[in-house]
Amino acid sequence: MATKEKYSYGYAKSLNNYFKPHEQKFDKKLKPNTYYVIRFDGKGMTKAFKQVGKAIYEPFFNTMKQIFVEFCETYSNIIFGYSYSDEVSILLKGDINPKNKGDVDNNRIEKLLSLMSGNLALIFNRVSRLYGLDLQGKDWLFDARIIELKDKNEVTKYFISRQAFAIDKYLGQLRGEYSLPYTLKTSTEIIKALKGKTIDYYNLKSEYRYGLVYSNGIKNSFEFEENKQKLNSYLFSCILPKSKVS
Repeated sequence: MATKEKYSYGYAKSLNNYFKPHEQKFDKKLKPNTYYVIRFDGKGMTKAFKQVGKAIYEPFFNTMKQIFVEFCETYSNIIFGYSYSDEVSILLKGDINPKNKGDVDNNRIEKLLSLMSGNLALIFNRVSRLYGLDLQGKDWLFDARIIELKDKNEVTKYFISRQAFAIDKYLGQLRGEYSLPYTLKTSTEIIKALKGKTIDYYNLKSEYRYGLVYSNGIKNSFEFEENKQKLNSYLFSCILPKSKVS
């Protein structure tokens, strides 16, 4: 059947004009001079990538560490990044424009979430092979959500809250690795019990205990709540010297 002569770009556009307002209904934009966090979570990764009897599964940990750094270095509009387990949180501001060709439109939320989560998944599936992580014949994905924060105080509190989950998760994994009673719930209880098994919690790698920070080319790891001034210098300043993860 021959295509009718009336078909053209103009004709197609006229047909689509009705749907354009519907398409734009959820095309929200970031507000100027406003802080946002986008949090990415690996879909089903923590259950799939673990080693029985070990707090840390090295191939997965090293993969996530590498993709986190590579991801943060891809986008110039990422002010600050924090990662632990299969989670990555990045801080953006609505009035900072992307500078690199690889950056996405910093104003359109739909594009930020879809393109960034897709890119993170691509990096994960590529980098995993470098660290011997068995992908189990699957293509792994990250979901994404965005949170608007009203001021710097909320920004600080957000990252402290995410690290609280990270610390609790690692302590729980250590409790399992060293066969500690599951009745032990708090950090004080678990750290004391570990000491009874000659394990000094504070001598374990800081990136295991606290997760990983990335800001303006700087990688570090430290406890946020006990070092709020240091955390805020990373969140709201770009003049820090480079430092290594301990």
